[in-house]
Amino acid sequence: MDTDHRFYVMQDRDSTRILAPSLRQAAEEEPEVLALDAAVGALDLSALEAQYGRVGHPAYPPGVMLKVLLYGYSLGLRSSRQLERACKRDDAFRFLAGGLRPDHNSLCRFRRRHAGELPALFAQTVRLCQEAGLVGLGEVALDGTKLRANRAKATLRARQRWRQALAEAEAADQGAGEEPAGEGEAEECAFLRTREGIQPAYNAQVAVEGEHQVVLACGVDTAPNDSGHLAPLVEQVRETCGGAPGRVLADGSYANNAGIACVEGQGVAVYVPVREPGQAQLEWVAEAEAYRCRAGHWLRFGGWSRGRRLYQYSGCKGCPQGKACGVRGRSKRVYVWPEESPVGRVRARLATPPGQAIYARRKVIVEPVFGKFKHNWGFRRLLLRGRSGANIEWTLLCVAHNLRKWAQATGLRARGLGLRLGRLRRWRRGLPRAWRSSAAAPLPRPLLPRTGY
Repeated sequence: MDTDHRFYVMQDRDSTRILAPSLRQAAEEEPEVLALDAAVGALDLSALEAQYGRVGHPAYPPGVMLKVLLYGYSLGLRSSRQLERACKRDDAFRFLAGGLRPDHNSLCRFRRRHAGELPALFAQTVRLCQEAGLVGLGEVALDGTKLRANRAKATLRARQRWRQALAEAEAADQGAGEEPAGEGEAEECAFLRTREGIQPAYNAQVAVEGEHQVVLACGVDTAPNDSGHLAPLVEQVRETCGGAPGRVLADGSYANNAGIACVEGQGVAVYVPVREPGQAQLEWVAEAEAYRCRAGHWLRFGGWSRGRRLYQYSGCKGCPQGKACGVRGRSKRVYVWPEESPVGRVRARLATPPGQAIYARRKVIVEPVFGKFKHNWGFRRLLLRGRSGANIEWTLLCVAHNLRKWAQATGLRARGLGLRLGRLRRWRRGLPRAWRSSAAAPLPRPLLPRTGY
């Protein structure tokens, strides 16, 4: 075929290929694939392998299935059918699968079957990063995000009405005063406030290490806010890493007196902005030991309520600032935790410039992780249904994130890049001497053409 050197010369598609590149040679241009292969090889998968017997048809190796799932999640490919096509057509997936072609049913069953072993697998990745020097417990940041569930609004409303009617019928059959628990209610998603409005969603939580952004704890539930997650996340970090963090940074949604008291009782300094409801419109005057509202009225101490100091003013009727102040009725009330309480100590700690500087690090620790998951990897909506499915996907995502951190720290990515450069040098040595430095040398063909999917 004649050419004027403006375009690549196509190969004869009818000729027989005698020597095809091996699977490893096909993956040498993908250092991240080599790194993931080595990272999964460093994990102990004996608990997964023990569930397979020697009788019957052979199964796909758990390591192969895990590599395919983790690499797919890091590319935004989470559908089992997409992963099946990738294992047939993409060189990187073929290398990770060892030439096997797992079908979509096997991939989907593998995720569901080993849901109980995923938390232990996630803990292995944390300890792997800890051994590599990537985990420093001096500073840990917590945060949560809402993930859209794979459920329509109308379907979720119908299921909730059906469960309510079924519970009422069972209560009537069993007798008055008995309230049977709704079967499967804890496994369903809930209506939560998201950026798209009220949607069926889950509340996904993470605890991120402050130096290298390794995820130390993760979980999914249906709580509408983050108030009750402070103590459980810190406890999960302590169990996984073998010690409690020195400081915990979280936003104001984690402010909870019981949770803060539990965490600080373990010797952990909590940095959470605390603002009492209704206190934003008031000014504290230390000389008068009272709050002053926008209209100039004083809210003075009026006793104690559930361990909090009560400040109130009863002449708010007809006040022109009542709507802006959020007053309902004739009086304005504010409940404030005392300084000796856990919430009071946290508020005093954040009132100082050093405390504010420490808390400012929260957004640069945990927010980039959410940006990586949602923007880079496209993880904005769950595919698997039920709380178990949500935990499966969120844990797999965190496992993939930690293994990438470990691969970067151990130099596997750089080693893969070195293999690629070495192959390029070998290719250049095979060229005629006049072409090696000539500007008129023909453009090289891609060394290992990859087929898309």
